[in-house]
Amino acid sequence: MLLSGALILVSLAPLLVSHGVLIRRNRRALETLEEKYLTRSSSALADHLAAFYASSRERLKGAADALRLAGQLGRSDPFTSEDGPRVLGGLLSGRTPLVSLRGFNARGAGRFVGPEVHSPQVDHEFRRGFETAREGGVYEGKPFWVPELGVVAVLALPVSDEDAEERGVVEALVSWQPIAQEFRDEAHREVKATLVDREGNVVFPLLARGAGRASLLVADFMRFPARLTRSEETPRGAVLASIAPVGQPDWGVLVERDRDLAFASVDLMVRDTVIWSAVALAGALFLGIVFARRLSDPIARLAQSVRAISEGAYGSTVTVAGTAEMAELSESFNRMSGSIRIAFDEVRRAARENRELFLSSIKALAEAIDAKDPYTRGHSERVATYAAAVAGEMGLSTEEVERTRLSALLHDVGKIGVDDRIIRKPTALTEDEFEAMKTHPIKGTAIMSAIPQLKDVIPGMKYHHEKWSGGGYPEGLKNVHIPLQARIVAVADTFDAMTTTRPYQQAMEIDYVVDCIRQLAGSRFDPDVVAAFLRSYGKGDLVPIPLQAPLEEPEEMALREAL
Repeated sequence: MLLSGALILVSLAPLLVSHGVLIRRNRRALETLEEKYLTRSSSALADHLAAFYASSRERLKGAADALRLAGQLGRSDPFTSEDGPRVLGGLLSGRTPLVSLRGFNARGAGRFVGPEVHSPQVDHEFRRGFETAREGGVYEGKPFWVPELGVVAVLALPVSDEDAEERGVVEALVSWQPIAQEFRDEAHREVKATLVDREGNVVFPLLARGAGRASLLVADFMRFPARLTRSEETPRGAVLASIAPVGQPDWGVLVERDRDLAFASVDLMVRDTVIWSAVALAGALFLGIVFARRLSDPIARLAQSVRAISEGAYGSTVTVAGTAEMAELSESFNRMSGSIRIAFDEVRRAARENRELFLSSIKALAEAIDAKDPYTRGHSERVATYAAAVAGEMGLSTEEVERTRLSALLHDVGKIGVDDRIIRKPTALTEDEFEAMKTHPIKGTAIMSAIPQLKDVIPGMKYHHEKWSGGGYPEGLKNVHIPLQARIVAVADTFDAMTTTRPYQQAMEIDYVVDCIRQLAGSRFDPDVVAAFLRSYGKGDLVPIPLQAPLEEPEEMALREAL
């Protein structure tokens, strides 16, 4: 599975990276194109407006020069003479943005040429233009609307003689229709064009006055008039905006486009790219899964067989179809598996033989000890059987039960170092003889310590004569300080001693023996071990040879054997 994932990842990673890079580059390229388009739009409108006013100023300057020349050639005032309208009227012919002209001398007397326009706004602008031009300045009024002519603006220039003495003023009513049309054309292209002055006031369109101050781009333009293009947030939402200075007049053309509309083509490109990329990725994913499966499935089957061998299913084989290399690997694996099976069978057979030999040796040793006294023949084997039954009843593991059985089988092995006369003596032992008999657990421990495999069964051998309440031997341990193996062997040893015939006693009735052991719980024996012994006896797991015997001093005789 990991290999399949790796192969799929390797196949998809280049596509994902390439598509991601492509989308990012194309998006930025389209965004750059949109920014360039708005920059060109604002610059073009600013240039056209500058050229429009420059052309209008040149035409009006021509009128001013004509009036000055007429004044120099004639003796009458050209502003009030009959020649004034003729001179001015000639400048209105042809293609010109000038709608009407008027020339006034410094006293405010003069002539008007062009259509009659009765509008307070026109009169107001003409008065402002007259005042500005009479002071030597150039007046470029903001556009406004009149019913007769549409959008117009007033332009005024001073008329001076050669010694710079101001003689009068020439003013024109300029038609804004060409500029208004350009603004409308931008609106048709979903671009909002706005003309603002240096104070941030909207000059055009006429119905949007005062709205320019809400733009941060206009605020930057007010501080430093330069071409600027960027995205910004406005009360109407996110827009892509560009502003360009006109120059003269000192205005700026602001163009804005809704960012979502501006980048609609970008989003469309991204969507198409994502769709086709998803199709390509899905195809690549499908092919990657197919080829990865063809490569990983044989390996998975091979891994499954290896896992089966590791879990003990030696000799498992696998048939792998695929490339020649995979087939050769399959054959090599099958040969290896067969060899492991053969070797394992040999090892298991040898281990079984060794174990049987080991157990047989231990049994032979135990039987050799029991053979020293014909009355105790089979004692160690029986104690081992009883101890294993009690250990199993206590819920010990299989390994613990086996160790307990072995410790019971070998519990009297130390008697090999005790004088046979003491072991076979039919009467009570003397104090010295008793002390000699008490050495058999230590001697057995010394003998068995030479065998490393028996280190875990020695505690049951060494301490099976310890008493639960203390006072036993060889170390006088008590309670839980006595190894559990020894506590179990002690009960099994006593049970067998009391239910078999000895030189100094006859076998006792089983129920009587069981009752005696029950009474010794908590003093001589571990109560938990006695409880397990009783449960095992109740189940019929402890069945000694039923021999009848007198019940004379049974406890004394049992304790003598337990020594």
